[in-house]
Amino acid sequence: MDKFVKKLSREEALSINKSKRPLLKQATLKSLGGVTDVKRILRIKELLDCKGITTDQIISLISELDKSPSIPIHVVSDTGIGRSIGPLRKHSNDSIASVAKRLISAWKGKIRDMPIAPVSAPRSQFSLLTTSGGSNEDIRKRAVRLILANMQSSDSDSAKVIERDIFIANEMNVDKNYKTKVRQKVFEMKRNQSSSSSKS
Repeated sequence: MDKFVKKLSREEALSINKSKRPLLKQATLKSLGGVTDVKRILRIKELLDCKGITTDQIISLISELDKSPSIPIHVVSDTGIGRSIGPLRKHSNDSIASVAKRLISAWKGKIRDMPIAPVSAPRSQFSLLTTSGGSNEDIRKRAVRLILANMQSSDSDSAKVIERDIFIANEMNVDKNYKTKVRQKVFEMKRNQSSSSSKS
């Protein structure tokens, strides 16, 4: 096999590579600055939920979360790390409580700074989920509008919670099953409204 391998000098190898395509560079941690390591967050959550953890370990884990660059809010809610950190705000150790409070307030500050998209009633109800195309976020926004249009109250937060529950129950997939579950929920809401109005 060695007779087919041709050894080239470094200059020849670079000139051949330049003519064909640029060299690929390996990603570094600095270049991946905006990427969140969800597995690491889940590992920290598991460690915080352990019973035999020391106060120094708790402080170092919370500090590690606090130092990590901008964990997106959807990652915080999807991983459930907030449910592990929340009770630590009332911990008997003051240093643990203060670190946990600081981290939670930073996360709440991110939520306050997020723009809130207005939710309006749809023109045609079921055309929202039957239109093709659009990203998953667009489909989820249309689902929230559909649920809101069929609610007795005009509380958009409740509609978002209902949609999020359906989304999580569908294993965070926006597919045919998700759309079916949203429609089922809307029909259930309509049935409840009609039965409550016929009773009164």
